[in-house]
Amino acid sequence: MGMGIGIGIGVTHAQHRGVIEAQVEVLPFTLLLQHELTHLVDRNNEGAIIRAISIPWLEIYYALKKDPDTIVQFSEHPERFEEFIAASYQREGWEKVILTPRSGDGGRDVIAEKGGFGAIRILDQCKAFRRGHLVGQTDVRAMLGVLHSDANASKAVISTSSDFAPGIASDQSIQKFVPNRLELRNGKQLVDWLSTIEDKK
Repeated sequence: MGMGIGIGIGVTHAQHRGVIEAQVEVLPFTLLLQHELTHLVDRNNEGAIIRAISIPWLEIYYALKKDPDTIVQFSEHPERFEEFIAASYQREGWEKVILTPRSGDGGRDVIAEKGGFGAIRILDQCKAFRRGHLVGQTDVRAMLGVLHSDANASKAVISTSSDFAPGIASDQSIQKFVPNRLELRNGKQLVDWLSTIEDKK
């Protein structure tokens, strides 16, 4: 889990939108992934509380917008995939976003929380898989176990750069939890989600 200061470009969102879109014409996706995506804000007993660094997040978003299939390259950098998903929650407006440790994470890579009345706690497991490597029913059932073991969790999410095994769509022991308690986001759905985040800005 890499965290640091990212790229030092002092411009506003409106100013750098065009600049970044131009940059992704020449920057390979693997080069974009070398930049830090989050600041460490604090730590608690579950992991590192983070804040997204806007410019590198936007660079990756524009690269994915231009070529959604690029998302499978996260399979070479699974720790960056976790960091990118965490940064995406934070940019979406979640009050507290936690990156769990690389080992002993209890099946949760990212925890996103909103407090107050109607508090919500999301547990996200990030699977940076290459194309053709599908998330299976065993993985999904294990995530449901993680959800049930966390008394305060509102919902479980599995985010993958690849896709889910076909049998999951017809498995009623899984589907009865979708979409209110379980969300399964494949690579395409992830890019769609990122678009909704950026459209809010």
